[in-house]
Amino acid sequence: MSQSALPVATGPRTITVRVRTLGIAAVVLVAIGLVGWALAWANGMQPLSAGAWSNGANGLPVVAPMPSALGSGPTAYRWRAGGIYTVRIEFHNGASVPITITGVDHSTADWGGPLAGPTLQNATRNFVLLPGPFHDVRIPADGDRFVGFVFHANPRTPCSGGSVMTMDSVNVHFTALGVFHDTQMIPLTDAAAVMKGRTC
Repeated sequence: MSQSALPVATGPRTITVRVRTLGIAAVVLVAIGLVGWALAWANGMQPLSAGAWSNGANGLPVVAPMPSALGSGPTAYRWRAGGIYTVRIEFHNGASVPITITGVDHSTADWGGPLAGPTLQNATRNFVLLPGPFHDVRIPADGDRFVGFVFHANPRTPCSGGSVMTMDSVNVHFTALGVFHDTQMIPLTDAAAVMKGRTC
């Protein structure tokens, strides 16, 4: 008596494999979409707004108040070795997530001249600069924190007594959720740093 092997059914197995592959592909596409959306959301953030501010100079003689359309504008200072100019700002985080201020850059393309900096400095709610190195400032969602920007009389600036340099905005670096890194330009308006060139 002869026996013959029955063919193995392969239809259901093929369908199962295809469904599993499609499921994995769908999950990967959703993950890529979520990452892309998160990056676009983070890159479009402009969470910082400047509220109250205070400014002042140490070791820099006043040249003259600068003219402004609404009266007096920023005060111009004369270059003097070791002089500093500070702007202390209360920042509000308008984002729905915490952000952390990590650094600052000048916003002028052709940087140079009598001003150097700025550097960041921690500050109190009374606009007092805290001594020591800067520590990252975490601002909770819908919260407020104080940060200081310190401009220095540039010791490497050449003699140019007639020129005047104005720094009217800075680029603030921050992270959102400790993952996404971005930069926002902050205008200094009437607290702009204005310094006349070095006289030799």
